[in-house]
Amino acid sequence: MLGIPTHLAPRVNAWSTVRAFHAAAIGSLVAAALLLLLYRLDAPSDHVLGAVLAVVPMLVMIGVHVHIGTWRSAAAFLVVGGLCTFWFATVVQRELTEVPWVASYLMSLVVVPLVLIGGSGSGSARVVLWSVTGFVVGRVVTAIAVLQVGGPDHPLVLAWVTLGFVIALVLAVGRSTARSERIQPELLRSAREEHVTAYRAGIEAEAAAILHDTVLNHLNAIALAPAGPMDEHLARTMESDVAMLTGRAWLAGNAHATDDTDTATAEGVAAFERMLDEQRSAGLRVTVTGDPVSVARLDTRAMTAVLRAVGQCLANVTKHAGTDEAEVSVFDDGVSCTVMVVDDGRGFDEQATGADRMGLRNSVRERIGRVGGEVQVWSSPGSGTSVMMSVPYSAGTEPVPVDVGTGSTTLDSGSFGIERAS
Repeated sequence: MLGIPTHLAPRVNAWSTVRAFHAAAIGSLVAAALLLLLYRLDAPSDHVLGAVLAVVPMLVMIGVHVHIGTWRSAAAFLVVGGLCTFWFATVVQRELTEVPWVASYLMSLVVVPLVLIGGSGSGSARVVLWSVTGFVVGRVVTAIAVLQVGGPDHPLVLAWVTLGFVIALVLAVGRSTARSERIQPELLRSAREEHVTAYRAGIEAEAAAILHDTVLNHLNAIALAPAGPMDEHLARTMESDVAMLTGRAWLAGNAHATDDTDTATAEGVAAFERMLDEQRSAGLRVTVTGDPVSVARLDTRAMTAVLRAVGQCLANVTKHAGTDEAEVSVFDDGVSCTVMVVDDGRGFDEQATGADRMGLRNSVRERIGRVGGEVQVWSSPGSGTSVMMSVPYSAGTEPVPVDVGTGSTTLDSGSFGIERAS
């Protein structure tokens, strides 16, 4: 029942049960008509076609009631059904006197729809009331037909069994619904708390990654800078990052979205170039191969994640690889965008990386994972490092520009996904 509002659950259950009853009622009438036709083929002298014709108005009225679904259509079915049942029972009682058990079975088949019609109510009590009323109508008219034609009375065992089944089923569904009404608020509360927890974990993980990409990288740049005045580009970047971290810009996101695909793609490529320029300003020579437009084809949150992750990979080259050259390759296979960052530096053993080192784990692996992507790393001491990030395109999502850099990046609020809790 989770997913169905508590106040709608009883109506949904009752509606489903009534529709199942209607289908069974049609099946019962069709079975009665087919049995009579087969009997007519076996005994051509018996005039049972009148009973077959009596079934037709009942089928029509079931269709009317299913379409209209009001108490008036239910009452009309009981009236028409009662008359047709009397007509049916009269023919069967007159023509099948030699096989009373067959007559009893056939009469039960036409009484069963009166029991199963279920009325128009959505509550369990109304369904039971209409079913009992239908049984009483069917039992009375068949008894009158038997008295009029003569012969033994018929117990209508199948109709009795059907009535008992209906009552038992409705009571069971009612108990299940009552139990669902008691436990559903707790289930919904737990689901909501889990959603909030996962969402909060995503925000905290992204916040930690941003803090690492900005403050820690800047502190490292300051430590490596020569004595004297601070580089103007580094100072501007730090000021922009401080403004972002103390405000809500990193949660606002998508502030400059546009519906123009060409413009959005151009601005996405420009964001890619700005990220590379920031790394080059730190002294890293970056070679780009492939098609950078592929990155701009990603949706907002995916492009934000990729550009930030690539920026962090390049920052890691500057800090740890012992080389001032790196290559960024962009591939598009029509399904996903793949970006590789390769250097020929000193390399490292990822398994030996300390748990407190967040660059590759938080800023690359988990960031790409939050947008449904995958990251593979090939590296070993002395053989350089290759990081491959693959992110699938979002079907039907137009690319939008994102102001992304090593630090001063405007993130969209959707980039803190709940797919996984970091």
